[in-house]
Amino acid sequence: MLLTSTISSPLKIGLQILGVWPDMPYTSFHRLIYMLSILIVHYFQQLYLFANCKFSELENLVGPLALAIYYMKAILELTTLWVNRRRIRELLDSMDIDWRECVNIDQHLHLMRTKASNSQFCLIAFLSFVLPSAVIYFGGDNAIAIIHLVNGDNYTSRPFPMKVLFPFEAEQSPFYELLVALLFLHGILTVYTVAIINGLIFSLVLHVSGQIDIIYQELKTISMKVSYIGSDDFTIGMLIEKHNKVIEFAENVDKLYSFITFLQIFPNTSLICILAVIAIVSVNSANDVSLAKSGLAYAGITAEIFIFCFIGEYLDIKSRSLADAGYNSLWYNMSPSYSKNVLFIIMRSQKQLTITAGGLMNLSLEVFTSMMKASVSFISVLHAMY
Repeated sequence: MLLTSTISSPLKIGLQILGVWPDMPYTSFHRLIYMLSILIVHYFQQLYLFANCKFSELENLVGPLALAIYYMKAILELTTLWVNRRRIRELLDSMDIDWRECVNIDQHLHLMRTKASNSQFCLIAFLSFVLPSAVIYFGGDNAIAIIHLVNGDNYTSRPFPMKVLFPFEAEQSPFYELLVALLFLHGILTVYTVAIINGLIFSLVLHVSGQIDIIYQELKTISMKVSYIGSDDFTIGMLIEKHNKVIEFAENVDKLYSFITFLQIFPNTSLICILAVIAIVSVNSANDVSLAKSGLAYAGITAEIFIFCFIGEYLDIKSRSLADAGYNSLWYNMSPSYSKNVLFIIMRSQKQLTITAGGLMNLSLEVFTSMMKASVSFISVLHAMY
């Protein structure tokens, strides 16, 4: 099937489930139910943390604390998308306009379909990693309990998929089994929510990249399209107008994701430290289940940070590539007015497009490296203290 949008079908379905896609029926009611379910589970997580807030039980506390932080991050990210639903609509409308403009030019259409294919691949690959990891994380303890039960072992523990404290008796059958199923599915849904939010920025940045590639291609062949007295279908003026649209689109993406990337960078850094300490403790205590859970969670959260930093680096490199394309074009075969317009594109491209974390820093691979170094230092301190 030929792709006709950078928003892939799995991403569109995910955005509809989250209540982010425009013009969905009963959106307000859907959002209310969705948010209430997350808040209720998070409330029971907080009850557990307050009831077990003891330094002597630190090993049993850091895991639930990491999951509670993850839930809070998911709540804030989802709320951010809902608050900015008008900006999301504007971005989606701009994407549709860009696709309609490139339909009649085969080279442009091929570039955009390549970006759409890459966007779909990235989303599916990310979901293929995080969802099985979530199944292991939330279902590991219950799977061990079922194995002991099948083997007839004297194993009386009745764990939940996550550490929660209910203000009522919750370990009596069949109420216990129902709660286990609901909490397990809710944990998977929360991980899916964060993955879809991450997938949306894949598509938005790759769409910007596709538009930049179109401008780049036209700048490289500009001498064949622009003569000394005029131009044919694709003039320098049209390139500048398209470049301005790309800049505006990228700035809207940054405004939409600025707070979300802040949540990805700073709270996730704390989560990495906590999960690493859990993994070290699990190795020392030979707790294979806890080691597997913390290891997968560590890998997933580190992957989230890397993806955002990589996207920021990718967008930066793409935006600056226009300056090289303009300089390498045959501008000396153009009229002076056209040469000046190429100069304007070069000058504007030197101010790169970026994704920022709350407006505090530009995301890049250098930032990712610095964060990993700082995390390792904190992990060493926490492990020594513990």
